[in-house]
Amino acid sequence: MNPIVSVLMSVYNCEKYLSESIESILGQTFVDFEFIIINDGSTDLSREIISSYDDPRIRLFDNEENLGLS
Repeated sequence: MNPIVSVLMSVYNCEKYLSESIESILGQTFVDFEFIIINDGSTDLSREIISSYDDPRIRLFDNEENLGLS
């Protein structure tokens, strides 16, 4: 897979709006992209929410601790 576009989302304790944000990106009419999500040490359910999506365009990276702006 060599996508034309990379979309980057940094996540830190944002479970409240995370599903809506992910679905907005995945629902775009342009589909040739990779969706890189950096879970920046979240302590809420952010990681579980991201992992619940079975879409090959999503690439999840986990920081063990919050490192700040990615």
